Amino acid sequence: MARPKNSVPTYRLHKPSNTARCWVAGKWVTLGKYNSPESRAEYARILAEHAVAPCPTGPVKGHPDVTVNEVLLGFLRHADAHYRRADGTPTNEVPQYKQTFRLVRELYGHTPAREFGPLALKALRQKMIDAGWSRKLINQRVGRVRRVFKWAVENELVDVSVLQALAAVQGLQEGRTAAKEMAPVEPVAEEHVVATLPFLRPAVRAMVQVQLLTGMRPGEVSQLRPRDIDAANPVWQFRPVQYKTRHRGKERVVAIGPRAQRLLSEFAPADRSGYYFSPRRVVEQFHAERAANRKTPRASALVKRNATQRKVVPVRGPAEKYTVTSYDRAIRRAVVKANARRERLAGMGNFDPVPHWHPNQLRHAQGTRVRHQFGLEAAQVVLGHARADVTEVYAERDVARAARVAAEIG
Repeated sequence: MARPKNSVPTYRLHKPSNTARCWVAGKWVTLGKYNSPESRAEYARILAEHAVAPCPTGPVKGHPDVTVNEVLLGFLRHADAHYRRADGTPTNEVPQYKQTFRLVRELYGHTPAREFGPLALKALRQKMIDAGWSRKLINQRVGRVRRVFKWAVENELVDVSVLQALAAVQGLQEGRTAAKEMAPVEPVAEEHVVATLPFLRPAVRAMVQVQLLTGMRPGEVSQLRPRDIDAANPVWQFRPVQYKTRHRGKERVVAIGPRAQRLLSEFAPADRSGYYFSPRRVVEQFHAERAANRKTPRASALVKRNATQRKVVPVRGPAEKYTVTSYDRAIRRAVVKANARRERLAGMGNFDPVPHWHPNQLRHAQGTRVRHQFGLEAAQVVLGHARADVTEVYAERDVARAARVAAEIG
């Protein structure tokens, strides 16, 4: 029968030798003479290392047989506790690591970790290229693999020479690799937003308009709550609970002007802790309106039959707030509906379709508009960037201004 695993090493007596020992990482470790100060000190050291060791049941320091799979498993345990927001909810990093690890496990899962070198990393990267991943995504995934081995070195699972060798592998450079390039995110055209709005639910329509007016990130507009807004001044100040740079100690304050305020007032929840844009409230409102607009009376027999057939606990009910994914999905569906209507009106003729766009493009559009009217520094403040070079990515350059200069002096 297999020895049961103990999460904490136990101080034990080995009677034949009158020595103290404990079971650590699959083997007995001798501590010294039983109940001596030296053995107690050695046991305390092992407990201290065990408290910070991510793989207490894995190989000990210097073990040559630790596999890549064991390193990945230990890192996932660490990542599950490490990559969390201030409120304890997990970030999106762990799913990103898991997606990366699928390919690593497939190719090198049972390989000794000390043998995972630059050629293995480059072979892994080539698999990503063959799979059609973009250059930037591949560089990110390769960086995550390096980070795993950096963590393994920190916890003495592999020698530092392994990490140093992996660091020698250069990232893919634009124009010098077969990996495809992704087109930069462009600001969405206002006419495309206007064409989509009629096919959105009122709550999502207001989310789009508020985001376009404020330059918020999609994840920020979805977490708007009265309790997080300071409405003491004519221009409200919204301090999101979760935002992209919180873990770096950056403060995020979003200014909300009169037009966005009016939109929010239409969706103000009864509870200050509730969300302005809640799918649950949208569904409840939809059912209430449908019941109010009912033309025929309900048959009592039908009501009883539905009550007996209805599930007591639904599999999944509407969420309390929108996620970035559900927000984006609602916009995509609205674009499909807008194009279906255009095609129907055009009959057999050609029609100009509304291109698919996503919520991040609204932020780019606001950044470009603010930069055009008020300058780069204003766009930097509105978008909440610490550096202006980051704003350059979000706010398109004013090409029209350059054209006017060229017309006059070029």
